[in-house]
Amino acid sequence: MVVSVLQAIIYSLLQGIAEWLPISSSAHISILQNIFGTQSFSFLIFLEFASILAAAVMFRKDIVHLFKFKDKETMKYWAFLIVALIPTVIVGFFFRDQIASMFLNLFYIGIFLMVSGIIVYSTKFSKPREGKKMSFVDSAVIGVFQGMAAMFRGITRSGSTISSGMHLGLKREEAVKFSFLIGIAGILGASIFEAKNLVLGNISYSILVLTFVLTFAMSILSIKVLLKIVKSDHFYRFGIYDFILGAAVLIWSLVH
Repeated sequence: MVVSVLQAIIYSLLQGIAEWLPISSSAHISILQNIFGTQSFSFLIFLEFASILAAAVMFRKDIVHLFKFKDKETMKYWAFLIVALIPTVIVGFFFRDQIASMFLNLFYIGIFLMVSGIIVYSTKFSKPREGKKMSFVDSAVIGVFQGMAAMFRGITRSGSTISSGMHLGLKREEAVKFSFLIGIAGILGASIFEAKNLVLGNISYSILVLTFVLTFAMSILSIKVLLKIVKSDHFYRFGIYDFILGAAVLIWSLVH
């Protein structure tokens, strides 16, 4: 893996912006890798830890509450999280090689970005149901969408899980919280699993510290932007961006 200082900074900024917004960080990183002509898998895993830390900080109250185990509702929520994570675990164990082979294929990335665009834009027509509470079916459905996002590069993880939660009738804030909690657990698990393969010896410690801080700061900012946009009921607009980018990537892959 050879990554220049400038490339490392660009990767870190993009990772911070795209990881939690419904625009598919994996797709953007893959596009960038095609442009740079570099493979930087280990470095990207390293940057993901910064994104996870940022999300954990932003949702620290919810995380702390979960670990208090105060009542049956908390235990039930744990069960929802576990159910939702099962599809991602299955995908990670059985389809890891297929995922890696598709990581840089712009043709598939373009198609799946367009699919993401449709999914996210469809939330324009979703409405929360009065008195709706999370169920095991809801958590399973949301988990399936997270599993799809893990398998198909270009399917936005946050976009698909939040969108599915909104279509199931959950309040927007509840859909976002659940999406982030399973996202933190899923991404952290995958990162730890891949940590044994990290090879960062050719990147200086100063660059690692700088890019970690940049990724963390941009992740905090992007999460705040997402929460504000969700509250303003404009979440669906990300779908327009996804679809246009996907169409552009697809056309690019066909003519080159």
